[in-house]
Amino acid sequence: MRAAAPTDAHAWTALVLTAIAGAVDGAGFLSLSQQFVANQTGNAVLLAVAVSGELTGRSDGLSPVGPLWSLLGFSLGAVLASFATRRHILTSFGVPLLLVVEVVMLALAGLSQGFELAIALAAFAMGVQSIHAARIGLSGVSTTVLTGTLIALFVNLSGGRRALRSARLQAGVWAVYLVAAGLGSVLAHAVSFSAVCWTAAAVAAAMAVAAFAEAHRGPA
Repeated sequence: MRAAAPTDAHAWTALVLTAIAGAVDGAGFLSLSQQFVANQTGNAVLLAVAVSGELTGRSDGLSPVGPLWSLLGFSLGAVLASFATRRHILTSFGVPLLLVVEVVMLALAGLSQGFELAIALAAFAMGVQSIHAARIGLSGVSTTVLTGTLIALFVNLSGGRRALRSARLQAGVWAVYLVAAGLGSVLAHAVSFSAVCWTAAAVAAAMAVAAFAEAHRGPA
């Protein structure tokens, strides 16, 4: 069964969130000793290679410390965001509030002077973002796990009009991630990783304001 086509509002939300993830990932890979903070699939590979190198005495120059901090930060952010929204601990503004948490974590990551802490905070923000995307109904689209989005794209290419609409969004998500990762690496090299985090936080803050306004208006 294919996922329902996303609304226009959800489509632009997915693209902007993906841009944030791509920019932070590109900047983190360049500035934080080649660590991923959003793409945990790539991070898992780095962790496995680093651990195998430690166990076999192979000299790869890779450390498992960074990938572990990234995995722990992402997992903690995703778990807390999931439980908070699922159990209705938060108010009706709970899902938009996840964007506020993301803003705070990205800002703190930019302020952090410690390598491990910067990784963990940025990854925590990406974990929260992944749950936000799921909670607003972006079925078949992940803003941080691009492999699943690619699979959904190929499935939807063989479908009808609604499936093709979803496929266009999924292709757009991939393209946006690639461009944003490149731009994030450029900004990190020219300025700093902090500059990328703060720029991403500003974009997420603007999205949070729009989300709160939409929640306040309620259903049309």
